[in-house]
Amino acid sequence: MNRVVFGALLWAATAVAAWAQPAEPETIEGVALRLPGRIEVYRERHEIGALSHRIQYHAPDGTLIAENSLDYRCSQGAPAFEQHDLRSGSRIGARWQDGNYLLLRGDETRALEPVATLVASSGFDRFVRANWETLAAGGSIELDFALPARLQTLRLRMARIEAPEELPGSALWLRIVPAQPLLRAFVDPIELAYDGERRLALYRGLSNLDGADGKALSVEIRYRPVPTESLAREREIAAIVPVATEPAADAPRIPAQLHCSQESS
Repeated sequence: MNRVVFGALLWAATAVAAWAQPAEPETIEGVALRLPGRIEVYRERHEIGALSHRIQYHAPDGTLIAENSLDYRCSQGAPAFEQHDLRSGSRIGARWQDGNYLLLRGDETRALEPVATLVASSGFDRFVRANWETLAAGGSIELDFALPARLQTLRLRMARIEAPEELPGSALWLRIVPAQPLLRAFVDPIELAYDGERRLALYRGLSNLDGADGKALSVEIRYRPVPTESLAREREIAAIVPVATEPAADAPRIPAQLHCSQESS
């Protein structure tokens, strides 16, 4: 049986205000190192707002290799999203339609009935923040993680673990495994570390991107916020010297938000 790939970073039936959303837009960077060996394979750039999130993935030479655009207007844990791998041309994602959560894989679709534990893509991070107190107190939580590449969901369990190693600033370590014990031999666990401000500091596990050879990647990603002054400097440079090193690509398409619920019009 092939190992099931589910990535990071990652919906609860509560009011949107209950979720720990970014008060101000923020930019986060992460460097992905292949395991074992710890060789850099790509970098992530996250631009995160309260209701939107854009991720760009760059190869070590700076080439743009993938993009992911997320929309949290219908759900904080299960956003509408589209991930486009520019190397292969493949697209996966999900959108809300007529009260259902529709998984997308190329031209294939599968409708899921929304449940309180449905989580997808980087909505996983918001799910962790929304359940912070329970997890920090040592409780375990189960969720249904959407896998558009397989047009299915996987029932997962997350719980706090003792810090496996020293990581400056880390306040909470979590391990995620299949809720069904029999599947744990086929699905690698994921480990996450969060800092005291409830920001993701480290991800370790299977990547949501394949390697250049098309095979699954096991990675460690360490994240850091990009300082405001660095962003200001980048904008100054971009205004003076237009960037033309990335290959031309289709603009990311924000998935259509047709009907968040049956009552919507």
